Amino acid sequence: MVLDVTRRVARGALLSRELGRALDTSELEARERSLVTDLVYGVARWRIWLDAALAPHLARPQGLPEAVQAILRLGAYDRLKRETPAHAAVHAWVNVTKREAPRFAGLVNAVLRRVTPPTRDLDPATEHALPRWLWDAFEAALGDDAPAAVAAMRQPAPLWFATFRLDAEEALAAQGADVKAGPVTGTIRVRSERRPGDLAGFETGALQPLNPTSALVTQALPAQPGDRVLDLCSGRGVKTALLAARGFHVTGIEREAKKAEQARRNLSRLHLDAEHVTRDLTRTPDDVPPAPYVLIDAPCSGTGTLRGHPEIVERLTASDVTELARTQRDLLDTAYHLTEPGGTLVYSVCSLTREEGPDVIAHFLETHPDATLSPVPWSELAPHVPTRDASVGTYLLPRDGLDGFFVARMTRNAR
Repeated sequence: MVLDVTRRVARGALLSRELGRALDTSELEARERSLVTDLVYGVARWRIWLDAALAPHLARPQGLPEAVQAILRLGAYDRLKRETPAHAAVHAWVNVTKREAPRFAGLVNAVLRRVTPPTRDLDPATEHALPRWLWDAFEAALGDDAPAAVAAMRQPAPLWFATFRLDAEEALAAQGADVKAGPVTGTIRVRSERRPGDLAGFETGALQPLNPTSALVTQALPAQPGDRVLDLCSGRGVKTALLAARGFHVTGIEREAKKAEQARRNLSRLHLDAEHVTRDLTRTPDDVPPAPYVLIDAPCSGTGTLRGHPEIVERLTASDVTELARTQRDLLDTAYHLTEPGGTLVYSVCSLTREEGPDVIAHFLETHPDATLSPVPWSELAPHVPTRDASVGTYLLPRDGLDGFFVARMTRNAR
């Protein structure tokens, strides 16, 4: 299973989906599931670093069969990051090689016995297992916060939930789960051997899996119960649900009908109501009236979510980020036209690049002179969430199990 999932991810598959499917059809015990998860995510997180460790021992690594490349990375991760004793790790992965590619068993044995961490003249990008362009982008955006932010995203993701019922924590504790309050109001951190869907309160609508910073983004809207809110690029409706739970009249607008349908089903599970509209927001829909409060969580590179989606590093390029930024400018222009004069507009991306964050907002303010920044009191909303000022917005830093976001709040001034 580990080898199959690792190979599919290397070909471009979504890690969480592939691993989830594999685990759902397995009969592994909780401890075995945890090991499989660690190995698959570990190789995805550290692939560039692992290849640097393996390189001195391989003449033509790219010429090796796909299965052998995956085995070498898994074995190197097992030895160097998990610190499994050498004899045990080598024995286990040589046996896998004998089954998958027997004529390379000797090579795998020799390499895994000799492999050591890469230390000679290691550049910061390789040290953090990132392409050079992405490390440079993080440094440009986060400055001296970049090393700690990237190191934090190399750690496993905790299991976070938003709670929608007062008895949710009590029900989880009765099920044997360890529950602690999250850093954002209404969120909790859960440790349990059960799968998320099997936890008390999931089917009854008391729990919604999400990262606390995702919840915090919605709290940047200063709306009151009964106010009308547009959730643009609403995706599968997680933020729509959070907004609806606060008593707002929410309309989620999403381009993909499949995602909108998933949002409807999730809201039904949570016993919440919201309107759903399917539209392409690269242009302003003429049948959606403007609202006093608008949130746009724009499609982005996802570079603030490497903790849970490390495979992003494998498929993302600098040109992708540039193209995304162009789309984000168009989407933000639409969001502006859907904001009533005097209304509030919040722009967010789960990205930590300047192009998708401050640069988009700077361009927006230059081209929309009747829009002004409206600072968000992050220290009051969530004093335990680390932030970094970006002059025209704020980075929510991905430390302590959190995802990274860029957020800016603006007011459309009445003429």
